[in-house]
Amino acid sequence: MKLSIKKLKNCKHSFEVNLPPEKVKEAFDDVYADLGKYANVPGFRQGKAPRDLLELHYSKTAKEEVLKKLIPETYEKVLEEHKLDPLGYPDVTDVKLDIKEGFSYKASVETRPEINLKDYKGLKLKKKNAEVNEVDLAKNLEYLREMHSQNVPKEGSQEKEKVLPKLDDEFAKDLGFENLEKLKEVMRQNLKTKLEQDSEADLEVQVIDNILNSIDFEVPETLVNSEKERLMKDADMRIKYMEALQKKENPDKKFALEEKDKKELEANAFKQAIRQVKAFFILDKIAQSEKIYLKEEEIDKYIEGLAAQYKKTKDEVRSYLEKGHGMDELAVNMRNKKVMEFLLKEAKIE
Repeated sequence: MKLSIKKLKNCKHSFEVNLPPEKVKEAFDDVYADLGKYANVPGFRQGKAPRDLLELHYSKTAKEEVLKKLIPETYEKVLEEHKLDPLGYPDVTDVKLDIKEGFSYKASVETRPEINLKDYKGLKLKKKNAEVNEVDLAKNLEYLREMHSQNVPKEGSQEKEKVLPKLDDEFAKDLGFENLEKLKEVMRQNLKTKLEQDSEADLEVQVIDNILNSIDFEVPETLVNSEKERLMKDADMRIKYMEALQKKENPDKKFALEEKDKKELEANAFKQAIRQVKAFFILDKIAQSEKIYLKEEEIDKYIEGLAAQYKKTKDEVRSYLEKGHGMDELAVNMRNKKVMEFLLKEAKIE
């Protein structure tokens, strides 16, 4: 087998494979030997038809079978010889097959990026303060008053003015709380929970940033474009939601993103997509290096929790997740969570 291979940008490899006529002849001989065992040729018993008549009746089938045999065989050899770890299937073009001239094709495939991990243990991180201050509490109480404001007519006028409810026990009772102090207590606890979640999320961002700053590597273009498309869809849904809210307040006004804002949104989505794809491969590499795996019982337990939450059976939840690679996504997310827990445990947090 003759092979010429090129490493392209963004984890892509292109190659051209050539096989001499004698190898092609061997492949055809094997295929016709198999075909001859069950082929039905008029005037001959099954398995007794001569080769020339098999070629006459089954040449198209034979060619298809030879291609089914030679392309995977040679492709596997290319991967093995050059230690390529492919993502998805190859794009095969320019296939030529002739017993006299031989066999050839061109192909390209995206592969996993080559990552040389540096120090990922003992990362220096800074934890955000998760204590609730009175200013934040006051802002949230004010926001609550705004949400329950009413537009009432001005005295002696048809114009309306916005009136906010008084911040007192009566207001708290209207919202289902015992008194104002109880409302503040619950709101303070909710704010603390939110700040703690934000603090943990920020630590995870720092982990990825630290590792990304220490290494640089290319990522597959297809995965980046796919992630960018997903981010753009999410952004589009949020924009439509905001536009609907604004339209409700001002029905006569048209709301639309300016062209420069659209371009900025797309550029940010592209940057974020690259970051997220890199983060995926980093966490995957660390999982392999540290032998961090996910056990089947961990997935079962998680599915059990989802089933209880949504009042479904485990089988119903599993069946739903199995549609559209949901189980794969769940397994990756759960495994990545374990890797992140490991990295945070190993980190030096101030």
